[in-house]
Amino acid sequence: MKSKTFFSVFLAMAGVPLLLAFVVLKMGWFTPGATNKGEFVRDEISLTLPHDKPTWSIVYQPSSACGQMCQEQLYSLNQTHIALGKLQKRVSAYVLDRNTDISAFSHLVAEARGHEKLKQDYIYLVDPFGKVILQYAGSNDRQQTIQTSKDIIADVKKLLNYARIG
Repeated sequence: MKSKTFFSVFLAMAGVPLLLAFVVLKMGWFTPGATNKGEFVRDEISLTLPHDKPTWSIVYQPSSACGQMCQEQLYSLNQTHIALGKLQKRVSAYVLDRNTDISAFSHLVAEARGHEKLKQDYIYLVDPFGKVILQYAGSNDRQQTIQTSKDIIADVKKLLNYARIG
């Protein structure tokens, strides 16, 4: 094989896949994969939570009146924290106090600075430095609540697997 022919074949073999990849990306035929189940928080929100040591946190922001959705979210938060098993010592669960009647909730009710930017009836995943990372929408449906708990557990386990702190 002549060197010009070899070089032409080599360029075609290297260039065609790159050109096809470029076209696929520009035409929107490829949807990039996301491994997280929650929705990333776009704004930078920092919370100051009452930690003894740096831990990851699952935080619930209740509405002012604790109705059906609030009860479902409290159920989700409680079940999620229990389901973490041996990872519970690395993850804290908090309910941000908004003067709601949540006396049946067994986890810590915390007053946190910076929670004004959080949406009501959402559960948030917070890193050990207080940065809010992921949010999970609330639901009145028990099956959706259970699915949300599973999503939170999957995200927490993945983050704890790579985290060096907390």
